[in-house]
Amino acid sequence: MVFLLSHPGTIALAILALGILIIIHEGGHFLVARASGMRVDRFSIGFGPQILSFKRGETTYQVAAIPLGGFVQIAGLNPGEEGIEESDPRAYPNRTVLQRMATIFAGPGTNYLFAAVMMVIVYLIWGVPIPGKLPLIGALSEGKPAAKAGLVPGDEIVSVDGKKITDFGEVSGLINGSQGRAIAIEIVRENAHKTVTVTPEKDGNDFRIGIQIWPKEETAPASFGESLKEGLLFPVYYSKFILHGFGEIFAGRQKAEFSGPIGIVKVMQQQIAQGAKSGLSIFAIISVYLGLFNLLPLPALDGGRLMFLGWEMVSRRRVNQRVEQTVHMVGMVVLLGFILFVTIGNDLGLAKHFKH
Repeated sequence: MVFLLSHPGTIALAILALGILIIIHEGGHFLVARASGMRVDRFSIGFGPQILSFKRGETTYQVAAIPLGGFVQIAGLNPGEEGIEESDPRAYPNRTVLQRMATIFAGPGTNYLFAAVMMVIVYLIWGVPIPGKLPLIGALSEGKPAAKAGLVPGDEIVSVDGKKITDFGEVSGLINGSQGRAIAIEIVRENAHKTVTVTPEKDGNDFRIGIQIWPKEETAPASFGESLKEGLLFPVYYSKFILHGFGEIFAGRQKAEFSGPIGIVKVMQQQIAQGAKSGLSIFAIISVYLGLFNLLPLPALDGGRLMFLGWEMVSRRRVNQRVEQTVHMVGMVVLLGFILFVTIGNDLGLAKHFKH
């Protein structure tokens, strides 16, 4: 509650930004469905009972009570809908498989396109990222001296053993030069300087503390063409980064940390408070997350529907619509339950109250 009262302006912007991302995602489905000749009966931001609604043409636009996403109700997408004739040429099942695939893919695809546009703007105004010379801690080995001393990924190393760092390549040599003697490492974390004492351990012929060093990212002015190229590639690079993180989690090398809508709004609020560059960048990053998450081949997600459509294209046989719908309905219940669990347990911090 204190959080909500402390930053009302940036909180409102963060909520608005998340709402815009949902509209963009559902808008992609909506526009391609219409372009493919399908009838769209409802465009909803949120689930559950209506709060606000209006009808324009054949489509009802609404804001619903449960802000956990949104949906576009395409005629015939869900089997058993009332008022849908089997022979209706504008019903979803009666369009070609390519039209249906394009409609489903359009939501995540629009998220990727929006992220690219945001990053083109960022690069044009503030420049494109380039590797710098100053060192950042990129990753730590669990149980090694750096992790035990409290260093964390993202810490910027300023000095090692009293020697100021001017190039990231100097760090390993200074650590090895300690020959196992305790050394002081000065870092910058969240704009605050801190000194940590670490005792390197022998690892083969060298002394190490169990860190990976990455060059701190800097920016350089760029032409429109270069900014456009880097912006279009950003969703691809960031998707690879996210998938790598998933791989680390499944391999047990990284702890899984999930956020629901409230957690996402908090992260967006923190970045928006740091200025326009951070705000636009987090806007693009969350859009990539939404696009990639929805492309996962899981029931109820766009990726799950694309899997069924892919099977239809390969086998030339349509999956029983009621079977597919049952799979998606079960998936939706599980997904909403998971989001609710994450929201209560992580976003609201109530999980600790149930541990005992």
